[in-house]
Amino acid sequence: NELSGGAKINRLFHERFPFEIVKMEFDEKELRREIAFAIRNIHGIRVGLFTPDMAFEAIVKKQINRLKEPCLKCVDLVVLELCNVVRICTERMNRYPRLREETERIITTYVRQREQLCKEQLVMLVDCELAYMNTNHEDFIGFANAQQSSENTNKTGRKLGNQVIRKGWMCIHNLGIMKGGSRDYWFVLTSENISWFKDEEEREKKYMLPLDGLKLRDVEQGFMSRRHTFALFNPEGR
Repeated sequence: NELSGGAKINRLFHERFPFEIVKMEFDEKELRREIAFAIRNIHGIRVGLFTPDMAFEAIVKKQINRLKEPCLKCVDLVVLELCNVVRICTERMNRYPRLREETERIITTYVRQREQLCKEQLVMLVDCELAYMNTNHEDFIGFANAQQSSENTNKTGRKLGNQVIRKGWMCIHNLGIMKGGSRDYWFVLTSENISWFKDEEEREKKYMLPLDGLKLRDVEQGFMSRRHTFALFNPEGR
């Protein structure tokens, strides 16, 4: 049993595409360095008291521009799945090979044409976002909104603690042959760390990883393996 074409496309939109967005990594130290240089270059020979808007736009535009790659990749994956659907559907016309070939060619050509237009629209949408950033929008958290939010939090006394985000079973797979293979553990993901226990009673903690500085990368699948595998690691080796 496996997912059909429509279900696979739905999965691409709601699972694969968000994963590609989250997977985009950036070096915080390098980002801070770029911000510092941008501020200095804009101030020039003058000594500024406040962070200039041009420095903010220069840094944010680089991050927005990075959205193009996962968007275009999502289009490629959807088009590939559509072509597979067309191929499967035309298998019912095997009795008429020339008709099947021509039908598949016409539909595939049309899909490819729409693919190019779709990519152009996506690139144009990102370019529009790059052309103007509305910092007065209610969803934009600027200094004023951040200060107001902080004051409201202090008044109400509610602060974000180590809140539990998700619990469940997950398999830890050791890549080394002599490390004991894979085993299921009970995971608890919080806003500060990820821990795993022997079972759902959460009495015997096996290990805990702080989320601060933690990175995520895909692990190559083994031969004939269809299980999605990923690795959590700290780039500083901690």
